[in-house]
Parts: sequence; structure tokens; C-alpha cells
Amino acid sequence: MTLKKKEFAADEFPIFDDAVIFMRGEFWQFRMWLAKEHKYARFSLKARNKNTATDEAKLQYHELKAQELAGKTYFSNNSQIWC
Repeated sequence: MTLKKKEFAADEFPIFDDAVIFMRGEFWQFRMWLAKEHKYARFSLKARNKNTATDEAKLQYHELKAQELAGKTYFSNNSQIWC
């Protein structure tokens, strides 16, 4: 599934048409929509350099896609606890 967003801010860059890296503060962040779970997978790349962040994002993207194809979920089924 491709990104709905077509115009990006100056500090946002698409990765493989499905994910985005963006700058938050001093560090680069990764965001990818997981259609099956209807949520974003978001985490810090812990990089200050754009090239390093892009390389790390590509690795994480492939890892998430491989887990998705294997039938695994990113979020646990019981992550919400009702009181």
C-alpha cells in the first residue's frame, strides 16, 4: 500500500513508497502504516545523520515486511488492558 501523503515537509522523506523518515528534535524517526493492524509502527532511528537514518530505515522496513509476510504482528493482541 502506498502512502496517501504526496507532499512532504522539508524534514520528511519517503522510504520505498510505504514508510517515512522525519526529523524530530535532533534525531530521525521512522513511521510506517501497517494496514493489517490499522496502526503506525513508529520508532526512533537514533541517528542524527540523514544517510545513516535512511540506511537504518531501509533495514527496519525490510524487517517489518518480512514479519508481515510471515504472518506475525507488530503489536500484541492484548496490548490494551481494560479496568
